Amino acid sequence: MRHGRRSRARRPRLKHLPAAIREADWLDRLVSGGLVACALAIVLAWWHVVLPDAWDGVRATIWGVPGSVAVACEESTAAEDPQFWTLGWSCTGPFTSNAGDLHIDSVRLFMHGDEPPGPTVAGRVSGPGATWMWPDGEIEWVFAVALAVGVPVLPGYLLFVAVTVLEPSNGWPRPRRKPSVGPAQMGNRARRRRKRRQRRTADPMA
Repeated sequence: MRHGRRSRARRPRLKHLPAAIREADWLDRLVSGGLVACALAIVLAWWHVVLPDAWDGVRATIWGVPGSVAVACEESTAAEDPQFWTLGWSCTGPFTSNAGDLHIDSVRLFMHGDEPPGPTVAGRVSGPGATWMWPDGEIEWVFAVALAVGVPVLPGYLLFVAVTVLEPSNGWPRPRRKPSVGPAQMGNRARRRRKRRQRRTADPMA
């Protein structure tokens, strides 16, 4: 018994969504709209909280200005850490570049360690308008970048589920295939059969 080839899964396109929304009932529209709202809320929160720190850390590390801060620090517990909820020290102080051409009245920084850092801490800032200094040897900016890259996975999944909920009862339309141009191509199996026939014709005793 021959089995037909598996048909590829039909995937939605943006132009198909309006028709799918019109066909969906109110419950599907409500569920799908709620998922879209959750995805947008996550993206906006990610943009506001995580992305600025991630970008500032990358700029400071690659193109930033080296210098030091005369720090005043307070111990930060896992619940109080303003960045990544780890044990360490939250510090503030004035930043002065190594070349002496940049001075910022107050920047913040976070340091891991059992003892309070100081009296000065070396690091880099992203520029004259920086509010954070990224200390040498600390990789808080790496965690910020990891969060900035990883958080959009969840809203992307929510949007995928929201579109799946709206799928029409008969499935999404199949994409149109472009008509083949030129003579039909012979498959490998047919090509081998033809070569065997040619050999038998050339040598009947074979």
